Amino acid sequence: MSRTLFLESVSGVAGDMFAAAFLDAGLVAAADLAAVPARLGLSEVRVATRPVIRAQMQATHLRVEGPGAGVPPGTAPARDPAEEETHLIIDAPAGHVHTRHADIDRRLASADLPAGVRDRARAIFQLLAEAEAGAHGMPVAEVAFHELGLADSIVDITLAAWCLEAVGPVRFVATPIRPGRGFVRIQHGVHPVPPPASARLLEGLPVASTPAAISRADIELSTPTGIAIVRSLRPDFAAELPAGTVLRQGCGAGTLDFGAFPNVFRVTLLEAAAPAPAPANALPYETDRVVEVAANVDDDTGERLAWLAERLLAQGALDVWLTPATGKKGRPLTCFQFLVAEADFPRLADWFLRHSTTFGIRHRAWDRLKLARRFEPRPGPGGPVTHKVGLTTTGDELKAKPEFEELRRRWEA
Repeated sequence: MSRTLFLESVSGVAGDMFAAAFLDAGLVAAADLAAVPARLGLSEVRVATRPVIRAQMQATHLRVEGPGAGVPPGTAPARDPAEEETHLIIDAPAGHVHTRHADIDRRLASADLPAGVRDRARAIFQLLAEAEAGAHGMPVAEVAFHELGLADSIVDITLAAWCLEAVGPVRFVATPIRPGRGFVRIQHGVHPVPPPASARLLEGLPVASTPAAISRADIELSTPTGIAIVRSLRPDFAAELPAGTVLRQGCGAGTLDFGAFPNVFRVTLLEAAAPAPAPANALPYETDRVVEVAANVDDDTGERLAWLAERLLAQGALDVWLTPATGKKGRPLTCFQFLVAEADFPRLADWFLRHSTTFGIRHRAWDRLKLARRFEPRPGPGGPVTHKVGLTTTGDELKAKPEFEELRRRWEA
């Protein structure tokens, strides 16, 4: 039996809402979360939680209070929670206190935390720094955070890492992220939603529109910290709960009250349904069935063939490969092949026939054995790097390799 964590951006996602949902579900203890600031060396900062109602739905609200958190203890926030979100700065005005990303990374690396929590927190902050650096065209090494709101971002991210390590699910599934709409004021001025860093973090991720029941014209529903936490998990995305038995469910509340629409982020822990009994000689690997599609192309350019390959992968093809060969009448040709899930075969075969020069395709089904996979941050020379880990269905780790795109971003920073 394996556990799946379903992450549901009902209204959106922010760092404080993420940890609050785990607490509301009873997946972590309030005392453990309350101890996190001291573990980070922020002894004057505290984690305040309370039950709230959002659109007649019970939820837990969490807020980081104290010096550097932007919210004095026991006071109500003066601004929308999205405006309290830490954004990175390029050039600080005279007298403006700020902290370099490298200093934050050193704080996390030396914190009194379990190794897995430290690595996750550092990996999430790395994603934030890379996104802001890319948005403003600057090296990651030059990125700095505003002092106002700095403590709450460090604590929110570390709380999220603590929750994830405490639960330890095998699989993550998430609903599309809701960025919001309109405009938001940040340190760099007034920007459209999603603002620059959030827009970078959302690249490659599915998004959803703002629910009609939320009437505000200008609202940032998902903060950079919340998006970075979800992105770091590399979840599968789905519009509904995956199959399984629900073990726990909880809601983390945002500060704003949207009236009839619940301003919450919800987590659900499920136990996956037990698979059918395997044959006695079954190998300890996952199995599935895919379709291989092939066509011999001798009348198209290299540029268009590369474009076809790129577009197929973007639309869900599992793999694409091109092999040079010699065809009829001694003509050079390319054997164009791609692999798709059975459910995607009709759609992608139709697209290929409409957009390529070929008059026909070959296709055949294959049964596959494959390793189970999970993604996790591991220490690297420049900080934590996400690794793809290959395992047997019995949990034996067979191999691991760093994610190329993450390494490339660092090389280009």
